[in-house]
Amino acid sequence: MSIRAIILSGGRSNRFGGVHKPAVELGGVTVISRILGTVRTVDPLAEVWVAGPTDGLSQAETESVHAIREEPVFAGPLAGIAAACSAVRASESATGAGESADVTLVLAGDMPLITAGHLGELMAACRRAGLPATGTDDRGKTQFLCAAWPTALLLARVESIPDPVDGAVRLLFAGLEPTLVDVEPSVVADFDTAADLERIHARFDGGVRPDQP
Repeated sequence: MSIRAIILSGGRSNRFGGVHKPAVELGGVTVISRILGTVRTVDPLAEVWVAGPTDGLSQAETESVHAIREEPVFAGPLAGIAAACSAVRASESATGAGESADVTLVLAGDMPLITAGHLGELMAACRRAGLPATGTDDRGKTQFLCAAWPTALLLARVESIPDPVDGAVRLLFAGLEPTLVDVEPSVVADFDTAADLERIHARFDGGVRPDQP
């Protein structure tokens, strides 16, 4: 069974001067293109939803994904996840097809060093436990926006939240004990500021490479 991925790209990037972070280049490839490429490395047939602008993707890449926007725009990552899940349900209802993906990856659009190896470990842990699987960042905090979910559980959790607008993604995890997967913190590094991006450049130049073309 193939997987589904939701890539969140709808933020304002206020702390980054308003520049759309997923479209920033690292090593000549945009951040969002790197993330998409990593997902395709894990599963070439993965169904990918971009919740937010597709800026930074090539025309061919854009045509290979489904695009959706949270409502209202800039309502936060939880609203983006909810919009994608709602669109998935509507698509399946319209076609009469059953659930095509047993695991759904939820990925921030500003994490260019994510590896296919880590995503594979998250998916395997998710399938074993029947619970979301995630890792911890360089501050030791659970990285809610690099997680693998049992698809049915994610859809149910999203539906249980009355209003996702400006809500915290951790609400999806309330009452659950996600499986924690060991990961080098730099792999799940994100960036909010120019200084954060400089640190990611240093890691990239120092040999931390997403395992993709």
